Amino acid sequence: MRKRFDIVLLDADETIFDFKKAEAYSLKESMEEFGYEFTDERLKLYSEINLACWKAMERGELQRGRLTSLRFERFFEAMGERIPDCAAFHNSYIHNLADAGFLIDGAVEFLKKLHEECKIYLATNGLTIAQRGRLGRSRIRPYIDDIFISEEIGFQKPTKEYFEYIFDKLGIVDKSRVIMVGDSLTSDMQGGRNAGIATCRYLGDHPHEDSDLVDYEITSYDEFFNILYENKDN
Repeated sequence: MRKRFDIVLLDADETIFDFKKAEAYSLKESMEEFGYEFTDERLKLYSEINLACWKAMERGELQRGRLTSLRFERFFEAMGERIPDCAAFHNSYIHNLADAGFLIDGAVEFLKKLHEECKIYLATNGLTIAQRGRLGRSRIRPYIDDIFISEEIGFQKPTKEYFEYIFDKLGIVDKSRVIMVGDSLTSDMQGGRNAGIATCRYLGDHPHEDSDLVDYEITSYDEFFNILYENKDN
């Protein structure tokens, strides 16, 4: 069987890390620290506001430095609560997030097996403290060759510059041997397309959506090995 890819660029949140669980844990800890009541309704509200801010950043409409406090300003305003020192709240939240290295079921086994076949690099738009903290505390660390974080690079997915930095850093010449795997159409799949590499969408809880940004689609980790090898039986 012939292997299609040698390098896997792998999104972190909702592809390997269970970000929804981490977000709930981190927000609860910080809200209670600052004297606010945490509820499922408030978690849902924050998740919607946070996602909207990250999507705005992907589109180039919001700077990362502004995102970190703006999401909490909007959150407390929408709740009708007093707005705290949002920089301090962000600092609490991001350090809680760094401790919340929850993984999607099966991620460890998948990466252990995949690492025997390919180089694996996390490619993430997340914040440095959270991403390096979670990775360093995680059981997947032995199977990750490196991590590329947009905050450190100065560009984010889906920009071509983000991926060009990675290609230069790794000395990648043949991009046909590289694949981007992630859950997001707007950052992972669009980013892979902008960079001229193959894309594979990990659906997780997302419904299927027809998109010309997606070369391959999987609903479970095991399905990726059917893509990795050209003649692997289903």
